[in-house]
Amino acid sequence: MGASISSSFAREVVPERFEVEPRASLLLFKMSELAASFFPLVKFDYAEALWRIAIRHEGEPAWFAVKCDLDHPVVRALGARLVRYPTRAARIVGSEGRWSVRTEAASLELGVSDEDAAPVPPLRRIFVPGGYEIPWDEVPPARARSARIKVTDDALVRATLGEDAKLDAMGVVHRGRTHMCGFARRP
Repeated sequence: MGASISSSFAREVVPERFEVEPRASLLLFKMSELAASFFPLVKFDYAEALWRIAIRHEGEPAWFAVKCDLDHPVVRALGARLVRYPTRAARIVGSEGRWSVRTEAASLELGVSDEDAAPVPPLRRIFVPGGYEIPWDEVPPARARSARIKVTDDALVRATLGEDAKLDAMGVVHRGRTHMCGFARRP
């Protein structure tokens, strides 16, 4: 789901080498059976809230990851070390119609209700602090729907994306999407 943010907050957070847009995105998802290619027998289930600011890199739309809330401690440690996400511990509960993300400092509570079919947003490159890029790909979902978003607690939005941040009233729900994320690398 998208969010409006202040230009000054975006410029403060995003490195100078990127152009910034006063828009952000929150990607909420549950992952089942995450396995690393170097150790495929161990699998993890976890939930994630990925907070991103819209940027342009070499003229192309991209994302800059501001924060990655993860509810599994092993996945959080691997995410910080191998993917170089700016991770944060969170308790995340997600279902078809309701999401809750709670960190030590703030929380987000929202309801989601499906509407009509929606196009799947195009992939963008993702960059993280420290000058790294995250290899990112996905198998498009079998179904994407627009969704009405009703926020009942937005303290975590403002804590993560600045005091002026506000989530959009509409978003996109993907079901059956396969997510593939690699180790951070220098672009």
